[in-house]
Order: sequence, then C-alpha cells, then structure tokens
Amino acid sequence: MTKLTSIPSSNLCGHFGLDKEQRRLRLAFLELDDSDHAHATELIERVIKPNIDSIIDQFYAKLITDPCAFSFIESGEVIGRLKKTQKNHLLSLGIAFDTEAYFDNRLRVGLVHDQVGLPLTTYQCAYNALQQIIIAFIRSMLPVENFDEAVRFLLKIISLDMSLAIEAYHGVQVQGLERSLDHLKDHQRSLQRRVSIDELTEVLSRSQIMEDLRRCMQHAKDHHQNLSIIMLDIDFFKRVNDQYGHQAGDMVLMQMAKRFKTSVRNVDMVGRYGGEEFLVVLPDADIGISQQIAERIRAHVVSSPINNAGCTINVSVSGGIAKFDETDSIESLIDRADKALYKAKEGGRNRVVYMGL
Repeated sequence: MTKLTSIPSSNLCGHFGLDKEQRRLRLAFLELDDSDHAHATELIERVIKPNIDSIIDQFYAKLITDPCAFSFIESGEVIGRLKKTQKNHLLSLGIAFDTEAYFDNRLRVGLVHDQVGLPLTTYQCAYNALQQIIIAFIRSMLPVENFDEAVRFLLKIISLDMSLAIEAYHGVQVQGLERSLDHLKDHQRSLQRRVSIDELTEVLSRSQIMEDLRRCMQHAKDHHQNLSIIMLDIDFFKRVNDQYGHQAGDMVLMQMAKRFKTSVRNVDMVGRYGGEEFLVVLPDADIGISQQIAERIRAHVVSSPINNAGCTINVSVSGGIAKFDETDSIESLIDRADKALYKAKEGGRNRVVYMGL
C-alpha cells in the first residue's frame, strides 16, 4: 500500500507537474473562467452553507447503502470524523479554484483515498451522489432563472475536483508500481548473480561458464574463428584440507580464482567447474595463445605461496588445453581438455598439456 508519507506535504502541484500553465489549460478545458468566481460564492453562500448539515447527512445516508463504501465508514466515530472533513471540503467548493492552493487541496483528496485504499470507482460514484444532492438543494434555494447557471458551474467545479483527485490517486499508484518493479528487478538481478557467480570464488558458476562456452562455440563455428579452453585443477588440494582445514582450503580456492582472473585476457572467461577444478574459455585463441595463457596462470600460482595464519601453503596447478574444432560438441571438447589435464597430472603436476584431436 502506498503511504502518504512518501508524498511531499506541500507543493503537490509541483510533484504532479501541474505548473501555472498546466493549471490554466485544465481550467480552460473545463471552461472555468473569472466569471465563475461569482457562481462559486453564490453556491456556497446561498445553497451549501445554509444546508451544510442536511447535505452531509443525506450524503452519508446514501453511502451506507453501498457495501463497499460502508466498509470504510462502518463505525460512528469514523463517520463523525469524515463528516467534519466533508464539511470543510464543501464550504471551500470552487472558492479560489484558479489558485495553486486549491489544486493542492484537491490533489490531496486523491492521496488520502489511495492511502486508505478506497477504490476509485467508489469515490466516483459517491461524488456523483453528492452532486445530485447539491443539485436538489440548488433547485429549492435559488430562483428558477439562476438554476441552469448554478448547475452548470457545479458540474464544472466537481469535474475539476474529481480530475485532480483521480490524477493524484493514479499518480501514486503508478509510483507504487514503479517501486515494486524496481524492487523486482533488483531481486531478479540478485538471483541472476547468485546463479551466474560462484559464491565462494566469485568467478562464473558451472552453469554460467558452460552457457558461455556453448555461446562461444557457436560464434566460433559461425565465424570460423579459433577457440580454446583450459581445464585447471589445484594440485594435491585434498592435502590442503586435511593438513590445514577446510577454511584454509576455501581461502586457497579464493586466492586461486583471483590469480586465474588476473592471468587471462579481458575477453576470457573463468568459471568454477566443480570442487578444485576451474574452466577457462579463451575466445579467438589458437593453441599458441592458449598455451601462453595457461603457462602464465601456472607460473603465477606457483611463484606466490599462500600465507594462512602464519603458515605457508605452497600451491601449484595443472592444466589441460583443448582447441575447438567445428565438429566438436561441448562434451567432446571438455573431454579432450580433461584428458590433457590427466596427462599433466600423470607427468608430475605443475604443468600444462595440450590435447589435439
């Protein structure tokens, strides 16, 4: 529910874009002009003021016959408070209608209705009932020759009041929807990030790196470009967990991920494939470039031991490289990189191996 506190307490015209020119255009469209000020005074002094209590009593007697309206005014205390507000509203009907203060006051009516949750259709029907009650009193209180002009003014001023209340009501409803949409978008971005980013290492998640690999394979095939991948595995990672604990193991994973990211090109993608295995996707990279990048990663890792609570942890990484062929499926490409990685480990670890077709 939109709260009134989210709307400024003054200068509602400014908030809803009703500057002097816009107010003039609204009045001109309703054919309200300077001559109508005299009609407003006559309506208040000769019709509404002498009959204010009767008008309001008849109005609320009508309202309680409608189930929806009654649900908002079912207690006597609420009716008493609303009658007082209604009296002030009626006694100002049309008075200084061309001023910013009048527009502000009528805009505020729409804000109140939005705050309490009154349906706009109920408001419109109620205002029509009030209009008919006032017309009946015009007929009884004014000379016949004044009746048409008085009713004509009443219809115009009530149209103005309703247009402003409805404009404010819809305005805050739209703002509320926009805030809700912004919240949903933020939530969606948060969820998307949680899905696409590995929470621990902050590199791409397995699902995201695989999606990116599929996209890059299709692009390479369509444009006859090179594409290579590197499968990386932290050597003897189980020993780290066993000797230093899982928290140290997590720190090693995070540090490795940072080193991988700083060793690749801006166009390359690093993702956590699973456990201590990482997948690097290298768009437009032939075997020479991919070997250079893989060696740079390996050297960066082994050259800087990790300090953990005063203990030095020496870490190395093995890598398997596979170059994309247009006949490859994602499974066959990763399988070659896995086999190359296995050969690197068989060969003594802390090395990179290329696996051709």
